[in-house]
Amino acid sequence: MDFLQKMSECKPEEVDTIVKEAIEAADANATKVKCLGFENGLSKNSVFKGFIPLNTRIKYSNLGLADYGMQTTDFIYEFMHFIKDKQIYQKKILIDALEPFVIDYFGLPGKMSRDTIFDDIPFQNTKTEEEYFAALENNKLVDLKGKGAAQCTERSALVQQILSILGMESYYCMGCADINGQQEPHCFNIVKRKKDYALLDYSVTVNLYKDDNKERYRPFIGLLTNEEFSDFINKGNIKSFDDYDIVNGEQKKKGTRMYVVGKYEIEKENVNIESDKIMTK
Repeated sequence: MDFLQKMSECKPEEVDTIVKEAIEAADANATKVKCLGFENGLSKNSVFKGFIPLNTRIKYSNLGLADYGMQTTDFIYEFMHFIKDKQIYQKKILIDALEPFVIDYFGLPGKMSRDTIFDDIPFQNTKTEEEYFAALENNKLVDLKGKGAAQCTERSALVQQILSILGMESYYCMGCADINGQQEPHCFNIVKRKKDYALLDYSVTVNLYKDDNKERYRPFIGLLTNEEFSDFINKGNIKSFDDYDIVNGEQKKKGTRMYVVGKYEIEKENVNIESDKIMTK
């Protein structure tokens, strides 16, 4: 019996036990890795498959010394209670439902910055260099909860953990994205579908409009064939997609997105931009 079937058949009071067992099993079977992320301009393990071990540290691209631990699991329990309450057990719907959940968990931007939470506060609350570095070791993903400070690195890490527990073959990817000409180091996810793969971006999302009024957001989803997926993660090929909004249920192109793993930037002169299929339903 897979995880979603257990969730569909269990009583609400049994959810925590099922989730706890799933987390313990996922952590025990996870590929052991000490650190994920960017350091000194290079990515470590730029594509990581499956559940990120709870003792792994995440090193993000734009802060010098600080990193944070993945011991946080509260969001997994919260999301599983959400799907049990809403009776949502279809994987495609769950992928979409993760977008508002990620926003609610981390909070809207503007309250604090990651630098403040992960670096400034430890520095201000310690007196010696030894105390400071010890404080940095206590940084955890949950420290960003509700602070509006999370960026793509944390959003993708949260999504990776939940997708893995849900039983989906998923990949945590670190590289670069070019969204309509704006480039930045970027983290995103890839999930295996029945016959192909889908790139998921929970940070630079898709706007949903109804009668010209913005209603909500959903993750950007771009399709990869099996061959494209292999070349993307193994050869560092750049992948381009149509960027789009959804207006009254219809896809409206608004530009181009490009993604690459393991690199800080995309060399556009090497890119042949074509319109690619996008999954919207």
